[in-house]
Amino acid sequence: MPLLHIEELLAAAHHNDNSLRQMIEDLARIHGGQVYQALFKALFQLDLTASGAQNHWRAAMRLKEKSSPNTSIRAALLEQLHIHTNIISDPRIIEAEKLKNLQQRSMTDGLTGLFNQSYFKQQLDLQVSAAKGLPGAVFSLLLFDLDHFKQYNDRCGHLYGDKALQQVGKILATVLEEKAIAARYGGEEFAVLLPNTSQSEAIIIAEKIRSAVEVGDFAGEERLDAGRVTISGGIATFPEAGRTPAALLAHADSNLYVAKKTRNQIHPRNSNTRQIIRHAIHNIVNVFDRRDGHFKSSLSADISYSGMLLKSDLSAKIGADLTLRFPYPFWPSDHSAEAQVRHIRSHTSRGAFLIGVEFKQPQVAFIEDILSTEIYAAAN
Repeated sequence: MPLLHIEELLAAAHHNDNSLRQMIEDLARIHGGQVYQALFKALFQLDLTASGAQNHWRAAMRLKEKSSPNTSIRAALLEQLHIHTNIISDPRIIEAEKLKNLQQRSMTDGLTGLFNQSYFKQQLDLQVSAAKGLPGAVFSLLLFDLDHFKQYNDRCGHLYGDKALQQVGKILATVLEEKAIAARYGGEEFAVLLPNTSQSEAIIIAEKIRSAVEVGDFAGEERLDAGRVTISGGIATFPEAGRTPAALLAHADSNLYVAKKTRNQIHPRNSNTRQIIRHAIHNIVNVFDRRDGHFKSSLSADISYSGMLLKSDLSAKIGADLTLRFPYPFWPSDHSAEAQVRHIRSHTSRGAFLIGVEFKQPQVAFIEDILSTEIYAAAN
């Protein structure tokens, strides 16, 4: 009998002691002593044998029948374990620990360990109420959504998807300061509450999270069209974006929608982050191999004014200089650029790599030329 089922049974029948006893004994006739074993684990965190748990249950029920009709099953079990057997030396410790566990479960998401949506909304309500009473108060709200997560689940499986969500939870816990409240908001969506944080400060924090996910090593991500797991985020700041929880959530969600149009983005962004907007384009890029003096074909995953991500079987070291050639007709015109490797990691078991490069000079005219042609529309 799974422990989870016993806990659900206790939650559903706590108001009716007689029906609870009947249901437990009916289940025991089907599943045996493991039902009592799961019961003692759920109520008192005790690891008893199935036969031992069954004996303590029967003894407790005899005590209950001899006592007042109003004696609860829990009280009878505690009397058996504390007074008659001394298995529990101090019931107050058990009660305090159970209350703590129940409180923790009611606040957190079981998969990621982050807070859940219900708790997050409670804290947002409190934050708004407190801020309204403080002149000049400011705080920010972030909403994140993993990009193409359905594709990741479809191609890698839901177990991989669960692990990816757990990994994002760890990234949030690592990047965020203690004052922040991070929650799994639902599905592949996450929310962060940043007390005493302006919009410009929130953008910096959101970018750290986005970047950490982008360079993270997620199992199976090479099966995605983009070749990696990324995340997009929307920001709302009190009081400019709204003075109620509903208004702030709606504003952050609207900004998230804008970010999701190009993916792997944060919206709004600082005026000096124009160069980091990434456009998903999958075209041929030739990389000059200094070892043999020839260009080797690679595939772009995305490109921005300041850099790009390449899928290539050409190994490179971080800090290495690269010459890139963008051949027509895959690009609007023949174009070359000098770049430097910023990060690299294995892409597949067949020896390919994901190489993140930064252009030595921003490629503004070239990127805007791309965006004005059918190449970008066809790639998206």
